[in-house]
Amino acid sequence: MKDEKTENAVKTSLLDDVTDVIESVIFSVFIVLLTFTYLFRISDVSGPSMEPTLIEKDRVVISPLFYTPKQNDIVIVKSKNLDKLIVKRVVAVGGQSVNIDFEEGIVYVDGEPLDEQLYEPDENGNAPVLHADHFVNTLTTANMGAFDSYPVTVPEDCIFVLGDNRNRSKDSKHAELGFVPEDEVVGKVVFRIYPFSSFGTLN
Repeated sequence: MKDEKTENAVKTSLLDDVTDVIESVIFSVFIVLLTFTYLFRISDVSGPSMEPTLIEKDRVVISPLFYTPKQNDIVIVKSKNLDKLIVKRVVAVGGQSVNIDFEEGIVYVDGEPLDEQLYEPDENGNAPVLHADHFVNTLTTANMGAFDSYPVTVPEDCIFVLGDNRNRSKDSKHAELGFVPEDEVVGKVVFRIYPFSSFGTLN
């Protein structure tokens, strides 16, 4: 009788342990799903429009929860106009003015040039020449027909976005996109997880 009671106690203890493990696994899966549904999402980069900051097949983590776009953030947009996900940099938000001098390649926000150009002497030491600087790959010289003229004022609840590879980016200066409604913004890119050699936060 004692052996039977001991055997039943062992079975009950084993069943309790298995139940605890199953509950822990279910809870962990639930937390992971909750985290990657509401707190973070993972997305792949497609195309050259954000080079050199982000390149083809980079994998990034997005923070979508309670996010409000801010100037200079990198964002993922689910564009209705383009019918796809795109990654761009926020240049201006609702109420701000954007002007682009396509001859000089300079972008102005509220009358101030963005800090993305640098004057450097050419290889012969002659007069300084304007070059792209910081994160921008090229000066902004390609007018892609979004607006008849500049400056333009960004409507409330919209943003103006540009790719860092300015002349190879279908962005707010392009006729097919223009201003981006804030409700199309999926979230802010906060981290790169692949390739591992570039693992880390993004500026």
